[in-house]
Amino acid sequence: MPLAPPQRLHHVAYLTRDTQKTVDFYTKCLNMKLVASVQNENVPSTGEKYPHLHTFFQMADGGCVAFFEIIGLPRDEDRTVVPGWVRHLALRVPDRGTLLRYKEHLVGQGVEVLGPVDHDFCHSIYFFDPNGLRLELTSDVRGFGEADAVEATEAVQAWNARAGRPVTATR
Repeated sequence: MPLAPPQRLHHVAYLTRDTQKTVDFYTKCLNMKLVASVQNENVPSTGEKYPHLHTFFQMADGGCVAFFEIIGLPRDEDRTVVPGWVRHLALRVPDRGTLLRYKEHLVGQGVEVLGPVDHDFCHSIYFFDPNGLRLELTSDVRGFGEADAVEATEAVQAWNARAGRPVTATR
């Protein structure tokens, strides 16, 4: 029997340099609830000494966005060559009206917001949290269909050819 895909996002974790600013942003700007925290002197999975506080902010479906504040972490530990627009977290809201109300709310909180941008299947607004994490709020215009899956498969194959990699089936 084949394995079913995961049920939903449990949490995704990012770095914060200031837990209080992060709490304020996610509770006041995105109306998410601070639901849990874990504090350790060592990383439970590796045993490495990194004193940290891990906080969790819950979405309506129960999934969480989480953050680690690590004591003594050098400032350059989170540098990357990846452009800031690549690494982002997209969160869905129920409809375009809610998306526009979020834009107004965020702007009222002093957050610079780009959009809405029409991506065909969804509309999106973009902004940064106090940690420099790019966030996207989306409202679906339509669901994904078989034609979308076929187009995505063809796009991956064409990309592989452009990148000089073998073109293989991806579905």
